[in-house]
Amino acid sequence: MQDHRKLRVWHQAQELCVQVYLLSAAFPPEERYGLTAQVRKAAVSVGSNIAEASRRTSRRDKARILNIGQAEGAEVMSELDVACRLKYKGVTAARELIEQYDRLGASIEALRQRILEGAG
Repeated sequence: MQDHRKLRVWHQAQELCVQVYLLSAAFPPEERYGLTAQVRKAAVSVGSNIAEASRRTSRRDKARILNIGQAEGAEVMSELDVACRLKYKGVTAARELIEQYDRLGASIEALRQRILEGAG
């Protein structure tokens, strides 16, 4: 696997993370240590796991760490769904981010499969 900064999925994860930060800035102040902190932490973890996987030496380990990144993306989607259900500011943007994280998860899975097959 190449340098993580050259991976399209890493760039996508970083951009989505920035969008999560911008969106969550509008969450109620009482959520600072709750939903805001949790969704931001999970969003950061997606790209961090892609970067970490790029430095692992075994294909199996790379695939495992990428799967953790996928799971963190699913966590972001779940937390954004909670924000939508609570009708926090930016519901439309949150729904779009959920869709984008779903697509990112599929891209990470494609990379994971290429690695497992020995092509990544």
